[in-house]
Amino acid sequence: MTLPVAPASSDEHRKFSDVLEGLAYGANPKLSIREMVEAFGERGFGAMLMLLTLMALFPWPPGGKAVFSVPIILISLEMAIQKSRLWLPAKIMRSEVPRETYRRLLHSPVALPRWLRRRLMTRGHTRAGRWCNKRIAVRPRTATPLSILRSAERLTRPRWPFMTGEIADSLIGIACILLAIMMALPVPLGDMLPGVAILFLALGVVQRDGLFILLGAILTAASGIYMVFVWKAVAAIATGIFGWFGSLF
Repeated sequence: MTLPVAPASSDEHRKFSDVLEGLAYGANPKLSIREMVEAFGERGFGAMLMLLTLMALFPWPPGGKAVFSVPIILISLEMAIQKSRLWLPAKIMRSEVPRETYRRLLHSPVALPRWLRRRLMTRGHTRAGRWCNKRIAVRPRTATPLSILRSAERLTRPRWPFMTGEIADSLIGIACILLAIMMALPVPLGDMLPGVAILFLALGVVQRDGLFILLGAILTAASGIYMVFVWKAVAAIATGIFGWFGSLF
């Protein structure tokens, strides 16, 4: 069953960040995927990719990343096959998140995880280390996902049209499918780089900015290289362990 999505013409000319902030307030205490899709209108593909990826980058229990990867893969597939309108299964469209939680995610301070900051600060014996410690110790209370997005919006504009268009959208869709699969894999820190790559690609699609699409493509390649190195390391460790066990018998 397909739920029809009505166009939201009133939001078509609003900034992406303004639409995001507007979704944090409403009469219904629950925010549904359907309401998000309707709010973004024709910008639904890139906008929903950005929104779902932003939510996926927050700390979640084991398996939480995979929950976000499924709709990201579906949206990316529709981009790749040149669908004219965003479609998601009815079950996903009815999915809801507490509006208060969504609002808190948008306005929560962005900083390195506490455990990582403690680990980095234990290595500040040099002048450069002490300089880093001073900055790591200060938790940036003004930087939030919403403020970072608004800063990025000020840097974007329609440019490099040869990097945009239907063919580019298909290639971006394929890249985002692979990146979403990488995000779902149980790899240490393996979700951050692919997630940032999707954000750059999606922002480039929304703003028709070829420069951001190029940066997203570079990050996509870097994500693939990182995954290859990780799995080669895992394979080498597993081979060594099996070889050691084999030498015992």
